[in-house]
Amino acid sequence: GLTSFSNGTDPGLTLKAAYDDNNLYILAEWIDSTVNVSNSSWRWYGPSDPLNIANINSGWTSQRNCDKFAMAFEISAASSPAGNFSSVGCAASCHTSLGTAYMFPTSGKVDLWNWNLALSAPLGYAQDMIASNTDSISDDSGQRMYVRNTTGTTNRSGPAYEWDGTSQSVTLSTGQSATLDPAFYIYNKTPFTGDIQRGDSIYHRATAPGHCFECHGNYGVGGSEGAINLISQNKKTRAALISGMDDVGDMSAYWTPLSPSDKNDIVAFLRGLSGVPGYYLTTPDGSNADIKAVSNVTPVNIKDAMLTATNHHTKYQVLITRKLSTNNSDDVQFTPSQGTYKFGVALMDNDGKNHIGSTVETLTFK
Repeated sequence: GLTSFSNGTDPGLTLKAAYDDNNLYILAEWIDSTVNVSNSSWRWYGPSDPLNIANINSGWTSQRNCDKFAMAFEISAASSPAGNFSSVGCAASCHTSLGTAYMFPTSGKVDLWNWNLALSAPLGYAQDMIASNTDSISDDSGQRMYVRNTTGTTNRSGPAYEWDGTSQSVTLSTGQSATLDPAFYIYNKTPFTGDIQRGDSIYHRATAPGHCFECHGNYGVGGSEGAINLISQNKKTRAALISGMDDVGDMSAYWTPLSPSDKNDIVAFLRGLSGVPGYYLTTPDGSNADIKAVSNVTPVNIKDAMLTATNHHTKYQVLITRKLSTNNSDDVQFTPSQGTYKFGVALMDNDGKNHIGSTVETLTFK
């Protein structure tokens, strides 16, 4: 991940910490010139992936990733073939020294915190997970803040839901109100309908009605008319998309003769071109809701933050807050009188597999 992270720019990660009688606060700041906000979007015949050996991009594909910041603390003495947590940090929980990845320690437990721009940040949290020798890596107890939006069990199954068209008002962990942008997030959902294969067939017909590819390009990349594979299409309901196309005069020969069922299948196809969010969000509770997080990229300014040409996004700033003691068995408990705690830290830039970071750092209570 080092050479591809922010185009090879040193992220210059800085960490600051403070505490009071009840809470630990950690402020992380790092350089990343782009904002990547989508994770595992469902795309129909999405772009091919040069890093995928099979490189198959037919049918439903699961694509895009997001920016993440992760920390790992030891709950109980953790080790793996890579070594002990005190000496190798998070490598004791999810790596080996032989190049084969195991997502669990061979002994002990590790508390994993993951601020994720697609799955936790929109609700004002960081994911709270645990890695143990019995459970691998799993979410803490309670309702987690995201659910895979899928009709099956593979990354080619396709989406079960799309945005239902109502305002996605949420209350953040801070108590503030926000509205989630349906271009990137699903909170209020409705079943995904339409036969996307049939919509694909209508789009690629040799003659009208249909025959859309002639103007909009193969799979919506653009031609004599504009591209229609834009993520902003998710901001429109099915009814709005159909109504909008009903009103375009020079489309009438291609669009008007289509039946309502044909039009619904075409909209399913358009959804697949723009990318349906790969997860839908839910309000967490229990131990899953232990870690609050606020940042300079929020549901309120996410659109502006992505427009780097005008917003000049150069740095993430994330403030994490967690109780010193949660009394949950799946969490590390902090006792200031103990003095120091070892931890590992990692950054991910539009990537869930490759990351950069530091194996062992020390949190010191003064």
